[in-house]
Amino acid sequence: MPVSPMFDKGPAELVWGYGESDSAYLGHTLGDIKVTMVTESSDINEDQAGIAAVDAILTGSVFTIEVPLTRLSVAELARVLNTVASGCVIPLENQIGCSLYSLAKELVIKPLCGNVISTDPCTWVHLYKTYPIAGLDLTYNLDTQRIFPVTFKVFVSQESGYEGLFGTIGMDSGASEL
Repeated sequence: MPVSPMFDKGPAELVWGYGESDSAYLGHTLGDIKVTMVTESSDINEDQAGIAAVDAILTGSVFTIEVPLTRLSVAELARVLNTVASGCVIPLENQIGCSLYSLAKELVIKPLCGNVISTDPCTWVHLYKTYPIAGLDLTYNLDTQRIFPVTFKVFVSQESGYEGLFGTIGMDSGASEL
């Protein structure tokens, strides 16, 4: 019976800034890590066919990853909020006008099996250019755990040799952290 290359079910660890010395391990989640790619098309019409399409062209894809982070360290939370903590203080800033592509980093999703993070790069999802758009969902009561819903915007690569790519499912067997 075949098994999906990134396992059929289960949680995962996320590494943002993969391959960098200060990469952020964002493995604590509460809820679904949702990876979504939506590809759009535009119909080609002719009067003689009425409203029925006679052809279509692909107009591009939008790729996002939704991650409900929880129990982050001060440093990890500051990193996904694109700010710098001072001790235990994290400024909540209104950030405008920045090019997100220039701030984007690689993201790797590593599934867990038997409570162990997969060390097999063939099971990983590797995205080349991502940037976290963070939110807060801080409910204070006895029943609801606080989460930080983050949507990683995934950009199509503009880097030489990777133009037009979002990333890969699976990585070369020699892949490892720096």
